[in-house]
Amino acid sequence: HVMDGAYGKGGYSAKYEDDAELLSELGIFRGSNLGFELERVPTRQEALIMLIRLLGHEEEALLSYLPHPFEDVPKWASPYVGYAYYHGITKGVSESRFDPHSPVTAAEYLTFVLRALGYESGEGGDFAWDAPYALAHSVGIMPAGVNTREFLRADMAVVSYAALGANLKDTTSTLAHRLVHNRAADGTLLGEF
Repeated sequence: HVMDGAYGKGGYSAKYEDDAELLSELGIFRGSNLGFELERVPTRQEALIMLIRLLGHEEEALLSYLPHPFEDVPKWASPYVGYAYYHGITKGVSESRFDPHSPVTAAEYLTFVLRALGYESGEGGDFAWDAPYALAHSVGIMPAGVNTREFLRADMAVVSYAALGANLKDTTSTLAHRLVHNRAADGTLLGEF
């Protein structure tokens, strides 16, 4: 499943920067004073927050402040993790740990996105959480160039951008349609989807 990544001796693809830029316009992908930091490995916390923004539920998450059982989540990130836990997007790494600062793997982020599209992992589900690649490829959220071995913020941006055009499970409605419906973004920016 390992593909050539965006980064290598020749630098990275402009497409990754373009995808990050569009996601930024939609309020989904935010950089820091260091920019988008596309060459950095994302943390589990960053990945989860980006996913909640992709769903258009950031405001709802911040207002609802749902509880979660994890003892290792910073207070400021708690609303995001609580929202994701309540809605079954994350189960943590154990009953009491979310492991927010660890690097997120390609498998973990693809699992987050597949769950957001309505697919279920685990016994009797649509895929195994540690083997989401076949399903991710078939639903169109794993474009060529995504590096599954060294998953960077650039790869997270490209997967997220592709997810906007992916259909929710058993529907012809896309994640972009849901995002617009949730009034989290200006629909004109998503016209191509």
